[in-house]
Amino acid sequence: MSIPASQTLAHSQTTEQFRHSGYTVLRSVISAQSAALATHYALLQQGMPGYYEREEMFRAALGRYADALSETLLLELQPVVEQATGLKLLPCYSYLRIYGNNAVLPRHLDRPSCEISTSLALGFKAEKFWPLCVQADGADKSLELAPGDMLIYRGADVPHWRDPFVGEWWVQTFLHYVDASGQYTDFKWDGREHIGPFDKLTMQRHFKRPASVGRNDEMAVPPADGPCPCGSGLRFRDCHGQLKN
Repeated sequence: MSIPASQTLAHSQTTEQFRHSGYTVLRSVISAQSAALATHYALLQQGMPGYYEREEMFRAALGRYADALSETLLLELQPVVEQATGLKLLPCYSYLRIYGNNAVLPRHLDRPSCEISTSLALGFKAEKFWPLCVQADGADKSLELAPGDMLIYRGADVPHWRDPFVGEWWVQTFLHYVDASGQYTDFKWDGREHIGPFDKLTMQRHFKRPASVGRNDEMAVPPADGPCPCGSGLRFRDCHGQLKN
């Protein structure tokens, strides 16, 4: 099957942007119907006790590591991400998240298992899109993702964040990979024995070296006297730091 010249050009421009800027956006990676199906699936899982973990750091969010549907997308969309980045990749893990009203994503960098990251918008209930921001090319970029759109970025190198969300809910899944020819190949499968649903009560993850590096540790665990990443204006120890005690 031949690829139209216009499509080949689009792929070439996407790959060049990723190589130069560390990020690129793909539109309609999955259909609107598929995105809606995944959204309803994610919302229905809220009815299963213990399925999601509350992520207080983001003010209002629920998350699930290695959800079955997200793990399927991790594998199915790998060729798409490889084509967009021009890299041969190894899958690491997926993460499904539901953000609630006033949720926020502090500016941060990711750990090695997220060397090549993607953020796939699935669905939302709000009056407008909720931009995902990246710092690239010496400037802050605000990117709007419609359901089915996907941001691909170098998670460990490109700072990314979101301002407070105004709306009822926003569903997003994250698909993470490492460069098969890079320095993080030992993070394949994120320390697991295989890709697929993960039960932290009965399964373990093993790494040949620490799962996080200095920059990520500093962002994941703010100084006690520093400002809380949630944006409350309080010191971390007086706000979400209390949840760690």
